[in-house]
Amino acid sequence: MGSADKESETTGSRVSSSNKTPIFATAIIVVVIVLGASSSEFYSSASPVNFRDSRPASFSSPVSPLGLRLIVAMNATAIPRYGAVKMRMEVDNTLVHTVSTALGQIDANISDWNHYDFFCGINIAESLVGFALFKGDYSPTNISRAGSPLQLAPIVMTTCSVFPYPDKISFKPMSDLLATPNGPRAGIALNVTSEQCASLSPTIHKCGPSTGLFGYWTTRTILSLDGASFQSPYFQYFLPGVYTLVAADAWGQAVYAHFDVL
Repeated sequence: MGSADKESETTGSRVSSSNKTPIFATAIIVVVIVLGASSSEFYSSASPVNFRDSRPASFSSPVSPLGLRLIVAMNATAIPRYGAVKMRMEVDNTLVHTVSTALGQIDANISDWNHYDFFCGINIAESLVGFALFKGDYSPTNISRAGSPLQLAPIVMTTCSVFPYPDKISFKPMSDLLATPNGPRAGIALNVTSEQCASLSPTIHKCGPSTGLFGYWTTRTILSLDGASFQSPYFQYFLPGVYTLVAADAWGQAVYAHFDVL
């Protein structure tokens, strides 16, 4: 895989906001918050790793009583330091008919994890699925000892959009796609990436996901936009060891996926 410099481009839809300086000034600072990447971008950017015993892998939960299954796919189970792993999660309907389900409150873990994983804590899957990354080898039996998740997105001061939590959702048969007409999402899926703010010009910054997962932020203090790029001293490339991704969804399903940094 390439270095983080090659991973620094962000993809996805754009939501813009601007903070104007006092009226006697002329500069306008524009922050572009990138909210995610499409599934086609994920698969087209997932180039082979070819590092020792590295191999693609898929992890899934048992099928729920509703017929739903949570899946985590990754393009490598081992990467070199300064390499990147591609990870994606989605919820699939395994049944031959449409599945419709009412929703209750947002899962408390997902709600908390969003602030570690995304700018503004904005989960583009409407918090129907979420994840947390931990340094170490964890499972359901010892996850309580893991501590706080790794911070994948820096914390910056900017204007944020809000995605409402739906009260009902429908899945197409044998698919990860939604049957909801005119819904905001084609399916329930997330890519797992390291995030940054890149300066496009003195007055424009683009904040959002990279094309892979290769490091994390070591501070939860608010950073300046210029100080929230992968060149920041607060950004840490993955150190050698085992890492655990915990994925969860709104239906109580959970998946534990592991990869090694060598």
